[in-house]
Amino acid sequence: MDKKKLKKIVTQDFGPGRILLLALAGIILLGANISEHKKEKKEEKNEDTLAASQTVAAEDYTQKLENRLIKLLEGVDGVGQVEVMITLKSSGEAILNKDISSESQTEEESGKETTKKQNTVKKEEETVLSDGSGAQSPYVIKQMEPEIAGVIISCEGADNNSTAQAVMEAACVVFGIEPSHIKVLKMEVKK
Repeated sequence: MDKKKLKKIVTQDFGPGRILLLALAGIILLGANISEHKKEKKEEKNEDTLAASQTVAAEDYTQKLENRLIKLLEGVDGVGQVEVMITLKSSGEAILNKDISSESQTEEESGKETTKKQNTVKKEEETVLSDGSGAQSPYVIKQMEPEIAGVIISCEGADNNSTAQAVMEAACVVFGIEPSHIKVLKMEVKK
């Protein structure tokens, strides 16, 4: 079919007004799709930023714990130089003050006359903190630290069984984890 016949069929069946409306509708739908796509990208970027900040916070937390344990163990007689690696089961958790929402309904029925009265009362409370600029954040009741999955301790004095046992017990007490989640290794002495 040649282009002139196709153009004639389209303009006769739809008319120039309808073709213009269809084109305009297509442009509007395309514009709406683009703005939705931009919104999704922004939300993904915010989620990625939040995940990255949580990862950095977890790494800082483990580094702090590792340094404190190294300092503690290096001060113990017979342990010598120490290296520590800590792994986490989960990241920390913030327990927020929950919004209180309650709803009560009362119904009354009259005796002989079937008249029903229904009252609904809604009560909502929201606990947020506000700063001077108007930004709001939820009220944190309790901050839970990340849970420790395991600890590896490498020290020079681990060849002595009593020293290795003391190092393991110290880690158990400090982190509150089972001995099966702690491994003490003999460090190679570098000369």
